[in-house]
Amino acid sequence: MWNPFNRKKTPDTPLVDRVAQMANALPPESGPDEIERELHRLLQTSLSNLELESWWHLYGIVAFLRREDAEALSRFKQGYERFPQSSKIRFSLGQQYERARDVEKAFELFSAGAFPDLPRELVLSQVRYAYLWDRYDAGRDFVRPFFDAYKKLANLDDHFVSVRGLPFFGTAWSCLAAFSLLSGDWDELEELTRYVARHCHDYNFEELQTELRAHREGRPALLIEPLQKSLQTLSTATLPQGHIRMNIAVARARTSLNAIAAEAALNDVQLTAQDRPWLEDIRTLAKAEIAARFAQPDVERAHIEIFLKRQPMLFEPDIALSFHLLEYQERLKPHYRG
Repeated sequence: MWNPFNRKKTPDTPLVDRVAQMANALPPESGPDEIERELHRLLQTSLSNLELESWWHLYGIVAFLRREDAEALSRFKQGYERFPQSSKIRFSLGQQYERARDVEKAFELFSAGAFPDLPRELVLSQVRYAYLWDRYDAGRDFVRPFFDAYKKLANLDDHFVSVRGLPFFGTAWSCLAAFSLLSGDWDELEELTRYVARHCHDYNFEELQTELRAHREGRPALLIEPLQKSLQTLSTATLPQGHIRMNIAVARARTSLNAIAAEAALNDVQLTAQDRPWLEDIRTLAKAEIAARFAQPDVERAHIEIFLKRQPMLFEPDIALSFHLLEYQERLKPHYRG
């Protein structure tokens, strides 16, 4: 039986991709001009088809890095004409069309690429674009192959699925939950949640069902107790705790009766150098939501301005959902689209 996680090499698959090797060997501080010089040097040699595909993809990325959008679009078009089956080039061309706000062409290309032919990182990028442009059906289509793979594996342990090229189950589930919340259609998510609770293992399914209920009913307070239990577990380890503490704080802020108490809950969270930097942006977005809820438009605008400078593409749908800020972030989409 065909196994998408164990594809055999064909005789035509080269053992070495010198273009990829070159890109990986360059110092981190290398700029696009240096990368392009190396690409032209490699073009003087005899490259295999796989190497030429990598060459055209990186050639387009160089222009993208220089913010030369018209040139990047032209290069990715040329690469796609030569390698129409290349999932990486097709994605990058779609991304370039999205930057040009030719959304129909972008999603036509995105819809032709799916996991596992497209790596999880690029699929999740497509999910983010589907969120940003209200393409909820397309977003569901993008994440479904992940769930097909989870069902085959049955084991949902984060490390187990990650080494097999999949995102964490919670990430994919939250993406589907975000599309469910925004569209008002919960049937697929509820069926999936029931299925994995019965047939899969190595996951906290009780907490998952509580999370489903919290998002479906708009009651983030339901998650405070399970999050506090997780925090107690973390307190015995040397892992950063900022993520869970901020999640609890936002949930409490959402239930506060006045803006002062809500902001105090957020300000109480002390982040460390080990915590992810974007948690500070969660705090900013949560403060903007508080200002909107308590009719403080000037305060809200100030927080939004700070947030958009740091997160111009907004938060990914799974992150915005998990911090109970998805519905508020909806009002920021015009800033991105404009």
